[in-house]
Amino acid sequence: MAKKIEHVPTDKYMTLDEIAAFIADARAAGAKGADIPHARLSFGGKLLRLDIAVDTAPSPIRDQ
Repeated sequence: MAKKIEHVPTDKYMTLDEIAAFIADARAAGAKGADIPHARLSFGGKLLRLDIAVDTAPSPIRDQ
């Protein structure tokens, strides 16, 4: 099962602090460095929204 982490700006466009908060929330939810977020951009290329789907299913136990 996947959990969706989504951040939208408090003003018109996302700030660097808001991007950092998104990353912290995604990491806390279990996102890995190789996971790819989705973004919505303005016509001028500014960030309007970031989201990522984080797999929350327990990982299988590896044979030793």
